[in-house]
Amino acid sequence: MLKTGRTFLAATAVVLALTATGCGSKGADGNGPTVASSKGGDSGTKNSGTQNDSALDPAALLKLVGEKTSAAKSAKVEITNDSANMQVTMEGAISWQNGLQGELSGKAGGEAAKSLAEAGSDGNMTIRYLTEAMYVNMGDGMAAQLGGAHWIKYGYEDLAKVMGAAGDSLKSQLQKADPVSSVRALIASGKVTKSGTDTVDGAPATKYAGDFNLTDLTGANAKDITQDQIDALQKQLDAAGITTEHIEVWINADNLLVKKVEKFDSKAGPVTTTAVYSDYGTSVTAIAPKAGDTVDFADLMKSAQAGS
Repeated sequence: MLKTGRTFLAATAVVLALTATGCGSKGADGNGPTVASSKGGDSGTKNSGTQNDSALDPAALLKLVGEKTSAAKSAKVEITNDSANMQVTMEGAISWQNGLQGELSGKAGGEAAKSLAEAGSDGNMTIRYLTEAMYVNMGDGMAAQLGGAHWIKYGYEDLAKVMGAAGDSLKSQLQKADPVSSVRALIASGKVTKSGTDTVDGAPATKYAGDFNLTDLTGANAKDITQDQIDALQKQLDAAGITTEHIEVWINADNLLVKKVEKFDSKAGPVTTTAVYSDYGTSVTAIAPKAGDTVDFADLMKSAQAGS
């Protein structure tokens, strides 16, 4: 087992912080059952010759973008997370047809890397998202402290039990995830503005921006999103201690989300998260790792608590 419960919990905090702010398959090396597989519709990011509908106001256009992006069901994604204690870059492919599914790989830097080093990791990690759990591989160094097992299984029900409201919020995010929660937040703000044009992944895109806070979840501004979506947004913000969030999104000529930036102050300090999306409709398959190469988060928690 890990040298100390503290180092395991520090490593776990890095993974959960990334998951909570990032999201939302490059391949699989296990031979367990295939539990998540998705191929989206024909919604690539290549310019089809269409243009953003200039007759629509920003909120109406973003509603259209949200519907089309959600319907695409999957995409490749590159995510960067920058905060006082954590700098992480991840990339891979994800599906949101049945919650967040797929695989991301990358590396942590900054204070996060120091915490991971104490737990035996070199900072490289792979996170595999399935319907009821996510699996995290932090390399051979971490495996040496886990009885040789490379993967830690985080069951979503266990997260909710162990972490309380924050875990329940994370469980909800993972099981109901799609890339356009930020788009819905901008719609709810009632303050979204067109902020010029830019080039994203070599193609022109239009930028929209606005500030969103909890008070925007009520009243006329929230008429274009459902109560379930409002409840999910509020739960996420409450759990992270976020009151106001600055959001920027870039939309391509096919009315698909191609980039988003979120900036906010949380309980852990200021955070900036950037995600770039491409290849909408890409095939995504996630496979559970071998049972013999996996240890359970709940069991590790019991060991950590017993040794504290």
